[in-house]
Amino acid sequence: MNNYPQIRDMFMEYTVDNLKYLCANLLELLKESGIRPRGVDVPAKASGIPTRKADRAGWMTACLKESEFLRYLYSRMDTVSRSAVAELVHGASGSLDTNRFAAKYGSVPRLTVSNSRYHYRRMPDEDSEIEFEPISLVVGMGFTMAADTKKRMAEFVPVPNALSAEYVAHLPEKVPVFLGRKTEPVIRHHTAEAAINDLGAILQLVDQGKIRVSSKTGKPTNAGAKAIARILTSGDFYTVDHEPGDDWDVKLGEAGIRPFAWTMLLQGANLVQRNGTKLVLSRTGRAALKKPGHDVLKTIWERWLKTTLIHEMNRIEIIKGQKSKKRPLANARSAREQIACTLAELEPGKWIHTDHFFKFLIAAGNGYRVVRRAWALYIGHAEYGSLGYSHIGFNHVEERFGRAFLLEYAATLGVIDVALIPPWGALADYKELWGAGDFTCLSRYDGLLAIRLNALGAWILGLADEYTPSVDEAPCLQVLPNLEVTQISSVMSAPDQLFLDRVFEKTSDRVWRIDPPKMLKAVEEGVTFKSIVDFIQLRNNGPLPQPVNVFMDEIAGRIDRLKDQGESRLIQCLDEATAQLLAHDTTLKTLCFPAGKRHLAVPKDNLAPFRSRLRVLGYVLPMEF
Repeated sequence: MNNYPQIRDMFMEYTVDNLKYLCANLLELLKESGIRPRGVDVPAKASGIPTRKADRAGWMTACLKESEFLRYLYSRMDTVSRSAVAELVHGASGSLDTNRFAAKYGSVPRLTVSNSRYHYRRMPDEDSEIEFEPISLVVGMGFTMAADTKKRMAEFVPVPNALSAEYVAHLPEKVPVFLGRKTEPVIRHHTAEAAINDLGAILQLVDQGKIRVSSKTGKPTNAGAKAIARILTSGDFYTVDHEPGDDWDVKLGEAGIRPFAWTMLLQGANLVQRNGTKLVLSRTGRAALKKPGHDVLKTIWERWLKTTLIHEMNRIEIIKGQKSKKRPLANARSAREQIACTLAELEPGKWIHTDHFFKFLIAAGNGYRVVRRAWALYIGHAEYGSLGYSHIGFNHVEERFGRAFLLEYAATLGVIDVALIPPWGALADYKELWGAGDFTCLSRYDGLLAIRLNALGAWILGLADEYTPSVDEAPCLQVLPNLEVTQISSVMSAPDQLFLDRVFEKTSDRVWRIDPPKMLKAVEEGVTFKSIVDFIQLRNNGPLPQPVNVFMDEIAGRIDRLKDQGESRLIQCLDEATAQLLAHDTTLKTLCFPAGKRHLAVPKDNLAPFRSRLRVLGYVLPMEF
């Protein structure tokens, strides 16, 4: 778009007819105002205005140099036009970003004429009912303002209001939906503490080998998703009975939202790895078991912003063609980061409607694209339902990506609280799309009504110096002298429940027994004995009974007496004398150990030098094939 130094340069880009129309309306405004610009001849009729293009442009320029007349023009503009002028006058650019402007102010001013050389637009004639807009005299094609005009108008045009998000003081109990003229209750999810508890519980599940996934995609199996759903502190965002009435409609799916998200988030953060169809803890994941949950959640969030494990658009199954050879999807990283930047501009603790959040995102200059080749994507039919048509907007594609990211990942990690209604009929814009008429929504995320940046999210996004999770100080266990552990609280967190089930023998609904074989099996699998002792000490109602302390000290002493030194080869000698000779050789005695009267144990790493020394002594250990 042109940046004009002088307003005359802008006028010279117009056609003769457009200039004639502008001159006639400028003359009428001069008469109405009673202002006579210095050194300018103001004729009684439009016929008295110069006819040559250059002369007309010069005449208009001279009129618009008069500051008093510019003030009058500004006073004649409507509110939206004044806002546009303010943004242009005080903005760094010479042109207006109409998308950002519309997102901030709700609409874009109408220019009565535009440059038909570059963009055809029919000019109003004398009989037209379209009222002339005064902004058309100072703002040209593409909402551009000349530098000299900006300078003159800056003397009196106020600085535009700073951008602010449109928060809501109270969320309604119910909202209408676009199906069947009914209302749906608004369900709120406070996610921070749930995310911290869920993280610990799911890592425990992984450590027990109870989460299965596809060996190719890493997506959870139905059984794996159900295993996660059972231990979620607040359940999934929608209950299991939430599904559409028709089988062909968009479904929540067996994997749900939170269970699916946790499976992908842990993989994206490299806390878990795939071992066939089972998830196992990585070294980083095992270390995470010992760290504060909110610290681990922050790491997961930062790594998810950059992950290529999955594209959020993949979760909007109604949009086909995503795996086309044309590679229609853009990298999701930039879009995630733009959404994260916008979240960081919200005021913690305040609700904002989801559609207002995306308007705020665009107005803040954080707009993004998730599609590179829109014509390759479609709904229903590759030609008629293509997303490449001009009526496809940000709300149809980019906003659907954003809703998936916010609900499935940001909310699951506890960054935002969410308010939901069922997705079916929650939004009406899908009706504009060919092929979508048979459905009642575009995605399972359409029901995301509002979001709220919470305290955990503010800390994760760098808006707060620290985050202190609320901890229930009341003891939840009573450890008895007979080695029984009883639950005394009415509710126990899922991570605590899973840990008790793993290390102790459950004898009834609220009672466990400290059982050495099961406890030692957990230690073999990587649970430290100290963590078991610390667990019951922190949660016990008072000090541990003396018999329990003695028992635990005895078990601890036995654990330290054995150490795994790795694999060894067992070598059998023909007789006891040969075994003794080799075991006491000055070199071999550092490479092997006696194992009975006729056997030697050779550590795996020592096997090569052991064979070499045998050959020096005149012996050989044949290779096995």
